[in-house]
Amino acid sequence: MNIMDKKKGILDLTVRITRGFVALLLLSVSVYIYAQEGHPLTGTWSGDRVSNGTKVRLLLIMDLQPDQQIEGTLIENGARIPLDITLNPEDWSVSIIAQGQNRAGDVVNYQATGVIENVGTANQRMIVGTWQDGGDVGEFQVRMN
Repeated sequence: MNIMDKKKGILDLTVRITRGFVALLLLSVSVYIYAQEGHPLTGTWSGDRVSNGTKVRLLLIMDLQPDQQIEGTLIENGARIPLDITLNPEDWSVSIIAQGQNRAGDVVNYQATGVIENVGTANQRMIVGTWQDGGDVGEFQVRMN
């Protein structure tokens, strides 16, 4: 075996190691690309509700608890109101009940039902549906932030 054969063997080994490293790198990156994002409701949502002709800004904060229950808070006009949230994953329908007090100390009882749209995307996900404030019924729409 001469020097040229040894150099060629070392070069072939280097190429194989480099190709293996690149393949491993691509495989590890692809795992992150296709990783599951998390629960479709967790995070902050902002938007509006229209009730009795009045448009009100909303901020919803939703979090998945260790017991798999979804808890949240509605922030509306500076008041923080606890949420009871139910998700039906078969049709991506959402039921939201908010019971608490507004900033003036008046009792509020909101009920909202909607559907998650664009559930497969993280930055275009929306909940669109009906918002009930006592006897007033209107529409609401919130977008994931």
